[in-house]
Amino acid sequence: MRKEKLTAIDFFCGAGGFSEGLRQQGFSVIKGFDNWRPALMSHNLNHDLEDSVFDILALENANPEEIAADNLEFVPDSAVVVGSPPCVSFSMANKAGKAAKGLGIRLIEAYLRTVAVKKHKPGSVLQAWLMENVPNSRNFVKEIYTFSNLKLGHWAKSIGKQPSDVALRVRNNGAVLCAADYGSPQRRERFVCGEWVASGEFPQPPVTHQPDSYVKLGDILSAMPSPILKQSSRKKFVDPNYPQFKMKGKDLGDQFYDTGVYRVEWRSAKYAKTNHPFMGRMGFPEHLHKPCRTIMATRSASTREALIFPSEYKRRGDGEYRLPTVREAATLMGFPWAYQFLGSEGTKWKQIGNAVCPQMSAALAAHIRILMGKRQLKPSMDSLLAHGVVDNLNTFQPRVFDKPPKKKKGAKFRRHPFKSGNITIALTNFLPNPDGKGGTTPGERWYPVAFLGAGKSYSVQLLGEENQNAAEALLQNRMGRASMSRFKKELNRRFLVNLSTGDHLQKVLQENRSLKGCPHPVDLIDEMAEFMVAQCNGESLERVSGEQILAKGEVPLQQVMAVYAISSLVERITGSHNWKQISTEAKKSWRVLPLVQKALPLK
Repeated sequence: MRKEKLTAIDFFCGAGGFSEGLRQQGFSVIKGFDNWRPALMSHNLNHDLEDSVFDILALENANPEEIAADNLEFVPDSAVVVGSPPCVSFSMANKAGKAAKGLGIRLIEAYLRTVAVKKHKPGSVLQAWLMENVPNSRNFVKEIYTFSNLKLGHWAKSIGKQPSDVALRVRNNGAVLCAADYGSPQRRERFVCGEWVASGEFPQPPVTHQPDSYVKLGDILSAMPSPILKQSSRKKFVDPNYPQFKMKGKDLGDQFYDTGVYRVEWRSAKYAKTNHPFMGRMGFPEHLHKPCRTIMATRSASTREALIFPSEYKRRGDGEYRLPTVREAATLMGFPWAYQFLGSEGTKWKQIGNAVCPQMSAALAAHIRILMGKRQLKPSMDSLLAHGVVDNLNTFQPRVFDKPPKKKKGAKFRRHPFKSGNITIALTNFLPNPDGKGGTTPGERWYPVAFLGAGKSYSVQLLGEENQNAAEALLQNRMGRASMSRFKKELNRRFLVNLSTGDHLQKVLQENRSLKGCPHPVDLIDEMAEFMVAQCNGESLERVSGEQILAKGEVPLQQVMAVYAISSLVERITGSHNWKQISTEAKKSWRVLPLVQKALPLK
């Protein structure tokens, strides 16, 4: 008896995370569609295909009201159709979730149009279809799509249906699935919808892992060969996602190179994670006792989203911390070690960050097999091993840190020493207008500002000489005249006397290194924080009356000290004339400026 071949097609296939899960469950992916060549080439390599770059929007014709179903005839029939329309429009990380949705909706509907034709065409062989996207996309798809909604009205009539008939049920025919529930080392949530055509039900797979049995970041990293493994090593390692598969460490691609990052980068990431002005605290370096956070498509070393590990090289400063290797990122996504990616390091990372976790897609595929009356399979790696290692990033050499990343001219800066009492006192080179739009040109002048409140409702108070004097008076009353005098002298000696102009500090910021004895503003604020904590004698969080200093009642003592110190710093670098102008503006009305969160992005 001839064995039935289970076929699948993958739209917006990328490098093939959805396809890989299908492959593991015995489906033959016969075609992938994508308009990004590097990802499609990786998909071709791992699934033995020769597909060409294709834009699904090219299926649309000149008539905006009706799409010719004949345009879809070249798409082969298959038992399963899956698709992952690009999620950038719907991601909450894109303009805080407020990015334009038009293109994203258009791509989703182009995919659903193809599914509708494959489902309803005479002699259809489609048994199941699935669509994956970020959770927020669920808010922008319809519960029901008629043929008319999908611009298939004329086609519906040609097959004996009405344009108003239901073609697909989408919004409520799905669920937000967490990849960690299916054995992925990553807590990645995605909205998945679709249909087992015979019954109309969503083929939701049963959960295989509970939170107490999630695969953790530390489980993966401890099982992988160290990135500083010697090239001569012959030791074998077990793929932590697929324990039936072993490989000699030296034969593992994209793992043995130095991903260390510059001190200015990892310190920015640490600050964004642990001292963010309005968001919660995150682990630095990453917590190993939890699943990995969502891997983003953009490889970053200095942002809140960056994945940061301690480096195996025992260094201080530059290279003390590192990013995941491409192979670690792929393993944390759930790809087998034998799965290969084509392109540069950044290109490979983007392919991985855009992918569907193979364990989750495999769980979906396994449940579809069960609905087909077939048993679930154990994953095999045989078809992947034939490809060998391609575009290998391995160097087996440490990185040389001789080209620190520079910032653009006019780079924005904002940094505070402490976050306490729902207050941060920051040094910034950019001040927004009262309406939250526009503002001063970054780098033209520096300002001391108080960020008051939390969440989206927080505001900014410009500080000046009156605030500085009030802080000094309160500190002197608290510390005593002699102690305050010593504090001022030490502050001046350690941080102020060697400072140059604001223009020079801006240049230091853009060059990302100290120049002519002037410290980097990041180092300046961080070291001032340590100094002020020591001066508080263990009472840094004790609250004092601060109405004369800030538009707030009680204020932690350390924040009073920060008002004085950062105001003194601005007075020093801007000069007496500019300081008087800032003080006059601050004095006008004790004005609290409304601030849109994006107006002063954290850098």
